[in-house]
Amino acid sequence: MFQKWIGSQLKNPKGPLSKWVGRYMEKGNHAINDWTISLLNSNGNDTILEVGIGNGSTLSRLAQRNILGKNYGVDISEEMVKVAMRKNRKHLNAGVVDIQVSDIESLPFKNDFFDKVFTVHTIYFWDDIGRGLSEAYRVLKPNGRLLLSIMDKSKMELMERTTDFKLYSIKEIESNLMQRGFKDIRIHLRAGFCCLEAKKIGS
Repeated sequence: MFQKWIGSQLKNPKGPLSKWVGRYMEKGNHAINDWTISLLNSNGNDTILEVGIGNGSTLSRLAQRNILGKNYGVDISEEMVKVAMRKNRKHLNAGVVDIQVSDIESLPFKNDFFDKVFTVHTIYFWDDIGRGLSEAYRVLKPNGRLLLSIMDKSKMELMERTTDFKLYSIKEIESNLMQRGFKDIRIHLRAGFCCLEAKKIGS
């Protein structure tokens, strides 16, 4: 029962326990989040978007690395966005962080805007993977990169909480990336986790 409830909350934390869910996600995802940030290989002056910021902890750590750039974050949970804004108040006031309520399928940004877009453990909750990837492609600059981190499908299938998740194999995601125009797809593996890195080719 608890695992099913957690699974339902991970997509869109809400209610009196939403802050606890945010801390739960922060603790459980800390390693894969930091790994994904390292794979961004930011030069410190990038325009970067995190999709699915939770309580904003990863966005805060990113802002400390990408100190001369601009770090954007979106989440579909209004409660998580409020928590993330409090956690990132210093960065918001300094103008290095911007946080909004949104999902991957309708991003409130202009075309060719970001150097890098990344998301961790969110693809399972997208209503339409094709539309989500197309939106990521749209907002990336030419030669911009998308990093999409997940847990191995075979491991997730064993978890009670993932019963209602949309689980994809690496090959399925890779195929969807290619269908949406992404090129130069690279696959990074680490201890049961995978990060698919793809580039928007253009001039």
